[in-house]
Amino acid sequence: MADTYLPADVRKRIVDVMRERKMTQRELALRIDVNESTISRFLSGKTEKLSEESVIRIARVFNVSTDFILGTTVIPDKKNYDISELGLSVEAAKNLYTGKVNNDVVNRLLENPRFATVTYMIAQYLDDTLAGGYAAQNQMFATVGSLLLGQNQAPEAVQAARTANAMKVPAYQADQTTIQNTFMTVVKEIKKEAGSDLAAARAISKEATEKMFTELTKGQDSPIPTITPEAVVDAITGSISGVDGVNQEALDNFNHALLGLMQTMVLPEDDGQDN
Repeated sequence: MADTYLPADVRKRIVDVMRERKMTQRELALRIDVNESTISRFLSGKTEKLSEESVIRIARVFNVSTDFILGTTVIPDKKNYDISELGLSVEAAKNLYTGKVNNDVVNRLLENPRFATVTYMIAQYLDDTLAGGYAAQNQMFATVGSLLLGQNQAPEAVQAARTANAMKVPAYQADQTTIQNTFMTVVKEIKKEAGSDLAAARAISKEATEKMFTELTKGQDSPIPTITPEAVVDAITGSISGVDGVNQEALDNFNHALLGLMQTMVLPEDDGQDN
């Protein structure tokens, strides 16, 4: 179905969607449980009446919104779904609308074409679809190994039995590895789409640090300016001191802790004595 349509009234919209889906008036009438004449008379303009229930059923048949069928929007996508339509449990829906899960991340996952493959893989993993095949294969290798050793203990037979046993694969290992690799590919693709603010953050940090250094060395002509730990700490905490919402007592405690940390990082001055 197209992403958008030209503006149209309800009759034109139903006709357009029926034509696109290659659905006859008879088929539509059967799907929404009305007489074919009801649909025919409405679409031909012989009657202005089409029940609200019929509009709802038509929207469900074509999996579009009722607003789209009524012609009030040119976008067919439904925006509201019942929980049962989405196949979600009440608890899953609650986690979405209460924000317990990140809706943006969920949207990005669902929109990624590979994620559908991941969910299919997980479904096979849960119902042992592939694991059953690997288990049968492992049993075959084990049986071959037993038969080889049962016939004779020649070195060749022992080596062949070992080779057969080595070909066994843990039943769930292949499933788990494939799921993990595919899911991480999805995450990497989402990250690429989302972009990164690291460069901007580094630029801001660099600019702030250069500005702080300029302030701390103002008036010093020495090629190696003197910057004390106290000055650095005061510059860091002083930039937010007095800002609304900042707890001054907590800021003072942070100032004291940061000063102690920086003092331990300063090398002691050379006292001129040789060890």
